[in-house]
Amino acid sequence: MRYSIMLQLVGFLTLVLLGTAAFFAWIQNRPTTDQNRTALKNLELRA
Repeated sequence: MRYSIMLQLVGFLTLVLLGTAAFFAWIQNRPTTDQNRTALKNLELRA
């Protein structure tokens, strides 16, 4: 009984961590829009 609950917890936490990692990877690799490019250029000019 306890083993089953522990296995479910480990499985659930693994899925949550994998989902979070995939979400942040998607955020970092998504294509930039023209608005984002303009903002990045403005930040570079200020530096």
